[in-house]
Amino acid sequence: MTSFVYGLSDKALRSGLDLSGKTFDEHSERTLDHELEISYFHIELKKLCAKQGWELYWQQKDLKCTISPDTYFAITKPKGTFHFFVEVERAKIGNYKNGEPSIMRKLSKYYDYYNSDQCQKEWNFRLFRTIVIQRTDERRDNLLKAATSQFNHRTFWLTTEPLYKQHVGAEIFKTPKDYEQRSYSFLDI
Repeated sequence: MTSFVYGLSDKALRSGLDLSGKTFDEHSERTLDHELEISYFHIELKKLCAKQGWELYWQQKDLKCTISPDTYFAITKPKGTFHFFVEVERAKIGNYKNGEPSIMRKLSKYYDYYNSDQCQKEWNFRLFRTIVIQRTDERRDNLLKAATSQFNHRTFWLTTEPLYKQHVGAEIFKTPKDYEQRSYSFLDI
């Protein structure tokens, strides 16, 4: 069985149908793959939260503020509510400016935003994790090594597409702080 995924144009949204969402007129052709990956992660996370009896809040639009995540979600467990931003990074490390790749510039914004007054003002919380989803172990490992000296912290949780699709609740997340010693899971929060 073959599956197809389609995106809407601006014209389709102006057609008078009661549709809301993102259009793809001014985006690259790879935007659809990116949005699909976010949806796959959402589906897996929703299944995990239902199985565990956790409350999941998911927000995928109206996210632009000091940072601009692909999505935001919160998991509420008996211990409290835990906040997450998600970045699906499908590209290799590149797009250098002043000797710094785009992914490091992006992570730097999250790092500066963590536990800040600005985060409190814009989101009504200060502490969060940023999940970075990459295509392969090699890309994740290269980013972990690059990020260790600059972001020696556990706020960044890096994983891969195959790992979260296999079992999003497993210990699939590595951090720049201790990636050689251990992995983390949503069960750890």
